[in-house]
Amino acid sequence: MNTRIRNQRYAAYAVTGLIIVISLIIFMMMPSTPMAEDLPDTTDTVREVNVREFEPADITTDIRITGRIRAVERIDLYSEVQGVLIDGARPFRSGIRFNEGDVLVHLDNTDQALELYAQRSRFQAAIASLLPVLRTDFPDNADAWAAYVEDFDPESTMPDLPEVAERQERFFISANEIYGQFYSIRALENRLGKFTLRAPFSGELREADAYPGTLIQPNTRLGEFVGDVYELETFVSLYELDFIRTGDRVRLSSAISGLETEGVITRIGRSVDAASQAFPVYVEVESPELRSGIYLQGHISGRTAEGVVELPRNLLTRENTVMVIEDGIATHKKVEPVFFNRTTVLVRGIEVGDQVIELRAGTSTLAGTKVTPVSE
Repeated sequence: MNTRIRNQRYAAYAVTGLIIVISLIIFMMMPSTPMAEDLPDTTDTVREVNVREFEPADITTDIRITGRIRAVERIDLYSEVQGVLIDGARPFRSGIRFNEGDVLVHLDNTDQALELYAQRSRFQAAIASLLPVLRTDFPDNADAWAAYVEDFDPESTMPDLPEVAERQERFFISANEIYGQFYSIRALENRLGKFTLRAPFSGELREADAYPGTLIQPNTRLGEFVGDVYELETFVSLYELDFIRTGDRVRLSSAISGLETEGVITRIGRSVDAASQAFPVYVEVESPELRSGIYLQGHISGRTAEGVVELPRNLLTRENTVMVIEDGIATHKKVEPVFFNRTTVLVRGIEVGDQVIELRAGTSTLAGTKVTPVSE
């Protein structure tokens, strides 16, 4: 038993000795580490940096926008009367263009027109029957009534009645239902006009829901008519909002079709969009080549920013400072951002002769160190 314990101790001593020998060999192979007094003195090290100099100037802002086109003039066509549909000046088909005032669609109004002619004829006869009394009791205005009857045409729009100055004459005309018949016929004339729909503006019939020969009932949808004036809705940031105004011209283009046109800002919204934190801007553009739903991109030449310099955006820190060289030391200089472009920013606060350090990744600790511009 004692022999076994001695053998275990000898084995443990051997393993420990082996570990010590290996550790000494590894330590001797490692390079020597210099002492603190042997380290080079870096307190006077001067770092070379790239710099740029800028000169303040008046720069016109350029605001890039994008948005979708939609029609401004857009109406749904409905019938207020009943009749058989008849084509107007052009076929009532989707895609057909009409000029302002052209007949879009016409409903057969033969029966209504004949009934109107009959009403006018009875009205003419009613006034003619009153002429003898008018010549006797109201001779001053009798000739005007007689001329009205003679010029009256049952197939033409009814003219206004003669002026009545005397109170008794007005009571006499009213008692014989002349005014009542007159306004009843005017109502029929107005209704007859609803059998014809004319284009309220120049544009295109986008949808046609009815065809010639169809019996149209009141309140039936006939189609959709869209004008040539379109509107682009886009959004600008708070910084850009101060540099645009209504009336500014906008250059627009389509990357797909190659279309190039111009528009004008008609409205600027003051309510911020909750999703994008931007403000809506509406640009009106007129072109027969446009279609609702397509996307356009554009540029707005905004107001001119005075006394600014244009810096790459990576030179501006989150604290609105840039790194400059002052007395050989890298120092943060406060500037005022005026306008942000996609890759650059317009700022105030940089003067002629300021050496702006071109920051790179990992140079956030550069402030306070000695620097010198890189030699050309």
